[in-house]
Amino acid sequence: MNVKVENLRALCQSILTDRGLDATDAHIVTDILIEAELRGRPTHGMIRLPGIAERVSQSTQSPMIVEKDAPAYSLIDGRDNLGYLVAHRCAHAAIDKAEQSGVGVVGARDTSHSGMLGYYASMVADAEQVGLVMCNTGPRIVPWGGQHPILGTNPIAAGFPAAEGQVLVDFSCAAITNGEILVALKDGKEIPAGRALGPDGKPTTDPEQARAGGALPFGEHKGYALSVMIQIFSGILLNAAPVPEMGKNYGIFMLAIDPSIFLGMDIFQSGVSEVIHAIKNSMSADGVTEILIPGERAFKERAMRIQSGVDIDNELMEELQQLA
Repeated sequence: MNVKVENLRALCQSILTDRGLDATDAHIVTDILIEAELRGRPTHGMIRLPGIAERVSQSTQSPMIVEKDAPAYSLIDGRDNLGYLVAHRCAHAAIDKAEQSGVGVVGARDTSHSGMLGYYASMVADAEQVGLVMCNTGPRIVPWGGQHPILGTNPIAAGFPAAEGQVLVDFSCAAITNGEILVALKDGKEIPAGRALGPDGKPTTDPEQARAGGALPFGEHKGYALSVMIQIFSGILLNAAPVPEMGKNYGIFMLAIDPSIFLGMDIFQSGVSEVIHAIKNSMSADGVTEILIPGERAFKERAMRIQSGVDIDNELMEELQQLA
């Protein structure tokens, strides 16, 4: 079903405010979910709304606490608030500190799933700063050489301001995300081979078995090593859970850098443009019409969907309308 963006936004906000979420907070969560849909990441979009609505209905939001604060860094106790809201506050804090001190390092603990990390990296890039975001999650990734999930999918994102828009990197350490497994389940499709193990530790293409088991790391030992690194940065370093239970005491780490502490913004953006042009003007492989820059596909799709609307699975749309 194709839905106009403004209608989807109103529906999402209504579902959240009807369950007691403050209108400002509902707007933030809605915007993050809508952006995921616009950028072609339905795994982090409306499919997450029923779970968020249930969590809002069953919990009381307590004010976050700033535990440590200095001109260039801050540590926030998320107090089990929605990860979307905690991450949004972290991004604003990191941007503010980078504006004042050149660098802003902000961490939060006791939080939960925060959605598409590229949203927060984009916030930093929109402020003409360089942003790095990472978070740990509940056990979903099987260590390379193992059989059962220990590590989180542990996504990482980076945003860079550019004259051409933004260079935006955003990926998890899993060969397949939990959201992709959820979409395969809803669509009644198999997942690609070599992405996940079942609860018996054997390879599987059944999304139900994959959900009960665990995802493999992308790039074998490389994705595994990156997941460990992010687990330490966003978990242990911030006094969040070293190996969190699903949905409990996650950590999120954000870094914002004002490029002008090293060089002028014009020089920085000129350098980014040089890299982009070198890539764009290089010879493409057979069958490839255009080499894309990280984030380019997402922003092209965003522009298209703002005009054409967002395609939402009929069954999911029915569920959302019932929630409303």
